[in-house]
Amino acid sequence: MLNNHPDVDEATRERVLVCINELGYVPRIGRRITNVVALAYPDEPIRSEYGAFEPALLNGIMRGLEEHGFDVKLLSIRRDKLFTETFTQFFLRKGIRGVIMRCFRNNREMISAIAEEGFPSIVVAAEFDDPKVNYIRSDSYPSSRRAVEHLIGLGHQRIGLAVHNVADTDHADRRRAYEDALAAAGIPLDHALVMEIVAGLSSGEQALDSLTGLRDPATAIFATNPMTAIGIMRRAQERGIVVPRDLSVVGVDDSDVRMHVWPRLTAVIQDASALGLESALWLTRALARGDHRASCRRTVATTFEVNGTTAVPQRAEVLLPSSNGGRKGRGARRRS
Repeated sequence: MLNNHPDVDEATRERVLVCINELGYVPRIGRRITNVVALAYPDEPIRSEYGAFEPALLNGIMRGLEEHGFDVKLLSIRRDKLFTETFTQFFLRKGIRGVIMRCFRNNREMISAIAEEGFPSIVVAAEFDDPKVNYIRSDSYPSSRRAVEHLIGLGHQRIGLAVHNVADTDHADRRRAYEDALAAAGIPLDHALVMEIVAGLSSGEQALDSLTGLRDPATAIFATNPMTAIGIMRRAQERGIVVPRDLSVVGVDDSDVRMHVWPRLTAVIQDASALGLESALWLTRALARGDHRASCRRTVATTFEVNGTTAVPQRAEVLLPSSNGGRKGRGARRRS
């Protein structure tokens, strides 16, 4: 019955599972003890628009699991969990002893429900008010605000924001930092300068075209995702827009992406590998001790690194594609 044997009548299985779930029963006899920890996602495990974050996170988790000899399994909760199962029953059926979870705004209730059941778990890169939810996260607000203030200090008044439209606390913090830095400097928020996009190279190219194509164009862009920032720089090169002479660019880097472009990217640095390492160490140490009441509610600081993609604004010349495939200038304006 609880092992999903195919000979059990489906209607009978449903009635028994309802009773089991109401009682909160979890089988112990015959339970297979494993050394497997899951990296669990609400839907699909890894999406390309997250850039280097997910690979760097997994790299850190793998290093953290070595201490107690654990293995890792990628898991999609919505895809694999049976409607009749509790989360604990689901994880045990999958042979999972503990779970590291990624969280987005639309699955926060799921995370709280898992914590309520008491299954060993920790959320990475999200913050929760619920005291039962363990988490480790980076706070990108202070560094993001410093990034925008850096641009303002250089003399930029027309600063674009290319923000990933994924519903998580990280990108919400970065957008709030952008708005707060402008407000503190007395610069009115121009919604034409804010683009909510699915992060990626092509989205960065779109952002570059849109933000420099305005009647009063952006002289700087803050991109909240590494792939978006690279797309912006690639499109600028195609258009003959010189970074940082014609346009300053600030990005966010989860690993070492900023070191592989030229000029090197000025960026808010979030160490995804360190988040993975610390989450895996905390979880496996708690499992090794048998301490299911262990608590982790930790926030790690990010940093802001100035490299070669930001400078004093010299001009707001926008190069528009011409009908013959070349480029034509539009209204070069010298800025002091």
